[in-house]
Amino acid sequence: MHNRLSRPLLIRLRDACLAGALLASALPSIAAPVADARRATTPKLEGTQRALLDSTLARLAPQRPGVTDMYVLGVAGDSDEDVFRNEVVYLQQLSSQRWDATGRMVSLINHPQTRTGDNAMPLATRESLGYALDALGRTLDPEEDVLFLYLSSHGLGDNSFYLHTGRNEEDYLTPGDLAQLLDEAHIGNAVIVVSACFAGGFIPALQAPNRMIITAARKDRPSFGCGNTDSATWFGRAFLVEAMNATNDFNAAYSQTKMTVRRREKEEGERPSEPQFQAGQAITETLAKWRDGLPATAAVPYPFVHQPRRATDKAARGSGNRKGP
Repeated sequence: MHNRLSRPLLIRLRDACLAGALLASALPSIAAPVADARRATTPKLEGTQRALLDSTLARLAPQRPGVTDMYVLGVAGDSDEDVFRNEVVYLQQLSSQRWDATGRMVSLINHPQTRTGDNAMPLATRESLGYALDALGRTLDPEEDVLFLYLSSHGLGDNSFYLHTGRNEEDYLTPGDLAQLLDEAHIGNAVIVVSACFAGGFIPALQAPNRMIITAARKDRPSFGCGNTDSATWFGRAFLVEAMNATNDFNAAYSQTKMTVRRREKEEGERPSEPQFQAGQAITETLAKWRDGLPATAAVPYPFVHQPRRATDKAARGSGNRKGP
């Protein structure tokens, strides 16, 4: 039942403007009762997909004893939106050039344009995410190194993260699911960024002394900027493109991002999404050591074209055509 319901519901969530009143009240009441009945219809990790992911993971650079290495895993969850793919592709460049993470990046992307060719990326499913985390857990030193996990997709009112690989192919990653996958992979130090509506619901399940969690919105608020009229979500642009090019301090980047997003929401007349932050003492100390070892680098240009909203677009959003993840 839920698999027939969820996709139309998500389309309404996206294209009927993610209005705060609707999503904060009606959506949780619809989504929560059927959460346990969800059945994944995304492809199994086998055949070509398994080989592609194995090949990607086999190329991971080894960790360097005595060096705090940053390993990066980017997840673009919805095949229908360019913005999620754009951010994860950009993260590859950003982490390589500014975080000394060349060879230590894995991307799981559901966009059709990354399915074939020399630059094909493995699909983002719950199974592939767990598989990639297991490999990263075997590669990095959990005491010395850091995993940066960036998840970008739609979020639902029950705080689950949407994974959509194609028509009638979908799954939902709950905060508890992600916590379990991280624990089973024996990931130690981690910075986890969830760019999705209602993403603040991930914080209670994930918080630990050796984790930093940053979310695009609080647990009962939408965030904005998905859809093919933007080249990045509002949070993704503020955090990855702007803040992380100004600083390698994730705490400072979050503070800048929160101000940038709020300013844009005021300009656009949107209800505040209120990005969230939580960090344990252990990860804070590890990240300070990591920053000390980074070379000075220039900002990394964003390669995707941003199309500014026109006044007519704003009027259309007021009629129920706003976009939000």
